[in-house]
Amino acid sequence: MKIFYSSLQKKHVIKKEVYNGKAHPYNDKVSRIDSILKAFKQVGHYEIIVPEILPYDALTTVHDEDYLHFLESSQNLKNDEIICPYVFPCDSRIPRHEPFIPKRAGYYCFDAGTSLMNNTWNAAVASASAAYSAALHTKKTGEATYALCRPPGHHASKNMFGGYCYLNNAAIIAKYLSKSGSVMIVDFDYHHGNGTQSIFYDSSEVFYFSIHAHPLVGYPYFTGFETEIGIDDGVSYNLNVPLMPLSSPNEYFKALLNGINKAFKAMEPDYLILSAGFDIEAGDPIGHFNISIADFQKLGREFRKLNKKTIILQEGGYLVSELGVNVESFLNGFEY
Repeated sequence: MKIFYSSLQKKHVIKKEVYNGKAHPYNDKVSRIDSILKAFKQVGHYEIIVPEILPYDALTTVHDEDYLHFLESSQNLKNDEIICPYVFPCDSRIPRHEPFIPKRAGYYCFDAGTSLMNNTWNAAVASASAAYSAALHTKKTGEATYALCRPPGHHASKNMFGGYCYLNNAAIIAKYLSKSGSVMIVDFDYHHGNGTQSIFYDSSEVFYFSIHAHPLVGYPYFTGFETEIGIDDGVSYNLNVPLMPLSSPNEYFKALLNGINKAFKAMEPDYLILSAGFDIEAGDPIGHFNISIADFQKLGREFRKLNKKTIILQEGGYLVSELGVNVESFLNGFEY
């Protein structure tokens, strides 16, 4: 399986010592990438390809241009300057004022735990480029691919960042692939992909299925309920399967397979995009399911059985010491 990754994705770095002198509760650490790359190196048979930067219009098919310009403007921040939005306009009628002022970052953000730095834009574009190159390869060859996306993407909406996500990698490639076939996104991150859902919520061009922690107890709290089935043309093209924390692996797999069966009855996809979150592992610091390394291999096999052109995108997974082996176990299960 070909792996797509750019070292530019490491440029987005939180240094806790410069954030008001306090430790910042930021889990999307660069060491996540190192853990995955180390596991690939130990196995030795994965080909890692540096992606070319994706065309700008691939971003504008998903994200509003004023939002993209806002993210780009974060390059003007000083070195080691970290912006965490903490004031949010709740009235949608409030206009967005230019130029970019750091304290107005809340215009484009939905939480106070996702930071901007002067290399955030470059890292996010590189992450989206990894996903895009993986999609190009799968479309051309039919082979499954994996994009080591970091920052992740499934929380980013058309005009908002949050949940460590800035550009919605899955949505970007879904828009691209939908020109040549039907597309389904299956999101198994511990957290609901509120951004991906919102992008396609009124559309039938992409089916979105997510299995995640119940929003009564899990971030992002406001979305991910079973009653959210889409609106307008998107009715019945959105499926949420929320589970309570500490669900057993058997409960998880039963719910997942039931959800896949429902989704495939609604749409038989030509392309399958996996928003692959490994924060479902037992012991993850911000996820509370009980999936083991052996379960990840089983999970990979289940997706392989679907026999679809598949692009796997890295989303969450924050137990750094185990992340790499879990990702490799999943890919191994998918391949063999």
